[in-house]
Amino acid sequence: MGWEYVTEDDLSGSVRDLRIVIVGCGGGGCNSVHRLNSMGLEESVETIAINTDRPHLSHIKAHKRLLIGQGITNGTGSGGNPDVGKACAINAEPEITKVLQGADLTFITVGLGGGTGTGLAPIVAEVARRLGSVVIIIATTPFEVELGRPKVALRGLRELRGVSDTILLLDNNRLLDMVSNLPVQQAFMVMDQLISEMVKGIIEVITKPSLINLDFADLKTILGHGGISTVLYAENSDPEALVRDALNNPLLEIDIAGATGALVHITGGDNLTLKRVNKIMERINSYMDDSARVIFGAKVDPEFEGNIRMLAVVTGIAELAEDCDRLDIVEDIGEVVNKYST
Repeated sequence: MGWEYVTEDDLSGSVRDLRIVIVGCGGGGCNSVHRLNSMGLEESVETIAINTDRPHLSHIKAHKRLLIGQGITNGTGSGGNPDVGKACAINAEPEITKVLQGADLTFITVGLGGGTGTGLAPIVAEVARRLGSVVIIIATTPFEVELGRPKVALRGLRELRGVSDTILLLDNNRLLDMVSNLPVQQAFMVMDQLISEMVKGIIEVITKPSLINLDFADLKTILGHGGISTVLYAENSDPEALVRDALNNPLLEIDIAGATGALVHITGGDNLTLKRVNKIMERINSYMDDSARVIFGAKVDPEFEGNIRMLAVVTGIAELAEDCDRLDIVEDIGEVVNKYST
């Protein structure tokens, strides 16, 4: 095989920018999209809010807002009925297809248990997959006291498993343990903040250049290792404490032992040494399956002087996969998500 010479012009040419969209489905999903817009995103990322509730949608900040099912609900919402939400989504499939056209990576945020989001999200995911996009679902599950909603959430989760590349589950009941004394709006902002950080972190990892670079192809490789995933996220000055904090996040607590894939990105200041990076990766690898595929990247950022940030997408989690395989026989999704939130 001979060498291939390229000119300076060849090297300066750019690969087509990834088209990344974040779709909020229903009230809860649209709230997350609104929060993401408030945090700020890369210019190449587009947010789309879809709902059957006109008053709620009118207050959502997004690049595009799509009101569906007007002929069915008259813009007043689905009344908590996922069949209505699904019917509205099917009727609006041409419009949904149009706004998702050309997307390489689609994040879908949804609060399971309601009518619009639970019925709509699987249709959006199916359309995105059909158009060739990688689909990541970030779904919250309802509070135990919301009688009836857990079973609706279970139904939605069953449908989402077949039309997405990976699902990240977040349990709202965790908020009762963490921020039960906060006003309701502030308490839900804690969950929205977590969702925002996860989405924003994944996007930055695959779109911004690093010293040891990660890209979209790396993300696709890791997502190919299993449909049940979690995201670990933490900041600390000590490598050991960093991994410990990521694993003990009360909103993301889960046993990743035996996981089959991980995409890990580490950011630190000028004092980020190879020894520190290696120590972090050794700690992560100690939880992984012996045959796991682990890809890591590292970036030096002066803003992180004296501090280290880690974001890891971990797939093929044995405990979570076993529980999700039981979804066809459990009566209450609480059995699955009460132990952890992902």
